[in-house]
Amino acid sequence: MKILDWDEFIKTGCGKPRAASVGVFDGVHRGHQRLLNLVRAKTPSMESCVVTFRENPKRILRPSSFKGSIFNLGKKLEILESEGLDTCVLIDFSSDFGTLSGADFLGLLKKAGVSFLTVGPNFKCGYKMDTNAAALVGLCGILGIEALVAEPVLYSGHPISSTRIRNAIAEGRLSEASDMLGRLYEIEYEVDQGLPDSVRNDPRGAGGEKASLLLRPRQGSLLPPDGRYEICLDSDERSDCREASITGGLIRIDDKAGRGSGRAAIMTMVSRECKEK
Repeated sequence: MKILDWDEFIKTGCGKPRAASVGVFDGVHRGHQRLLNLVRAKTPSMESCVVTFRENPKRILRPSSFKGSIFNLGKKLEILESEGLDTCVLIDFSSDFGTLSGADFLGLLKKAGVSFLTVGPNFKCGYKMDTNAAALVGLCGILGIEALVAEPVLYSGHPISSTRIRNAIAEGRLSEASDMLGRLYEIEYEVDQGLPDSVRNDPRGAGGEKASLLLRPRQGSLLPPDGRYEICLDSDERSDCREASITGGLIRIDDKAGRGSGRAAIMTMVSRECKEK
């Protein structure tokens, strides 16, 4: 999968027609996957593209109310690549970009060679969100772009959305979040070397038998509430699973696997079956 910035995408729009979907794609959940399937269906006659953001615009526009990203950029790109797309376009959201009207934005997509565009029913773009999905279809008709508003994917009778998944994680409903994502929720972490050794590596552990390790999630990670959880450090094999506690934005696990090297790693949040006592 090629990764282009916004300017490169526009400059390379003279070749093969492009099929695209546009959005933040936080979590690349089951609703997003429906959009990507529609884009891929246009290949090989078109180049399959996803146009997304390097950073969630909500973090920039409304930082005080933003709960955090479901996955960081690296994980998002990993998932998008696994979807078999040809190209991913990363927009660096800025105040200048934020002043583009929806019509101007779609005009730039046309200039970039986009001939097919699909979005979800709640899609909005442009300055002050001036263009919704219905308006997008009309504008695309004028520009000669085939536009399709995809049907939402439902979970428990309601559309799946990144906001709904973030709320489920923040409230500790990890099984629901994983069902809507189509994969288990993961957190990237690193051993917190800024903490004193006496705190970071606690020799007492559970029952005084096992050392424990204090981990700090990567900045901007979305965490469930404080409590005890089942986690796995090997997400592919669902092995090396254990209990972890989350307190005050830090994660404590026993260190039987010797993971105290300080390197970044991924843990999979399986469930909240381990209730607070």
